[in-house]
Amino acid sequence: MLKIVNLNKQYDKKLILKDVSFEINRGEIVTVLGENGAGKTTIIDCILKLVKPNSGNIFYDGININKIKNKNYFKNIGVLLESSSNVYDFLSGIQNIEYFCGLSNINLKNREKLDLYIHEFNMKDHMNKKVGAYSRGMQQKLALIIALMMEPKILLLDEPTLGLDIRSKILMIDVLKNIVSDQKIGILLTTHQMDVVQKIGGKVLLLKNGKVEAFDTISSLAKNSDKYKIVYYDKNNNLIELEEELNFNEIYRKYADYSIQEIKKVSVDIERVVMEKLDESV
Repeated sequence: MLKIVNLNKQYDKKLILKDVSFEINRGEIVTVLGENGAGKTTIIDCILKLVKPNSGNIFYDGININKIKNKNYFKNIGVLLESSSNVYDFLSGIQNIEYFCGLSNINLKNREKLDLYIHEFNMKDHMNKKVGAYSRGMQQKLALIIALMMEPKILLLDEPTLGLDIRSKILMIDVLKNIVSDQKIGILLTTHQMDVVQKIGGKVLLLKNGKVEAFDTISSLAKNSDKYKIVYYDKNNNLIELEEELNFNEIYRKYADYSIQEIKKVSVDIERVVMEKLDESV
């Protein structure tokens, strides 16, 4: 559905994106993960045509986005930007929804879908309050409700859980996963929060200094990072406990001359996997 091919972007002679390639399909979540300055937000800016890449192409349903009229392109894109205000402080929550839906000719006479989103995001008691009195997390949820009301094919979410407490963060992630499952939309989100990556699942695009270090599902990244705990007695009868990144058979061969007491697979910590990937690129 959305395909990025060999994207490069340079600011003041500094290369921010270096041959970035990946794609997002319907019913799929891709999380862009990386440190500050890694190029996460620049990818979204390029997709939104806010900045022009120095080279490379972006395709929507097989068509270069530069050849698609903005009206036809952006009706398929829902957006939540971290760097800008997505709602108006002087309007109430429901007034914001009515205003933005009006701009896009979204009919609110049938309130079933809107009421569902308001309920799922636990915002019913706040709809008539001025948004200026909202917390940052509440503003994020309201902006996401508005984006979803546009019935996008793709959601671009820049740090959507920033400013949310733990309960609200879990709630937002669960709602997003349900929407992807039910409506088969694609989601591209950026984050630097490892708990979000682990909870939301899907695929991870790992960036290091603008370059793709890994692009795979969390389960595949974990599978390729097997680590085992081995407990054994050495030749001096000392009890040794250590971890090895070997498969089961390799461990048995390596420690065949020792009295092995335990071999146990270590549960995979996605944060450790990510850090190791980043260290490999140094």
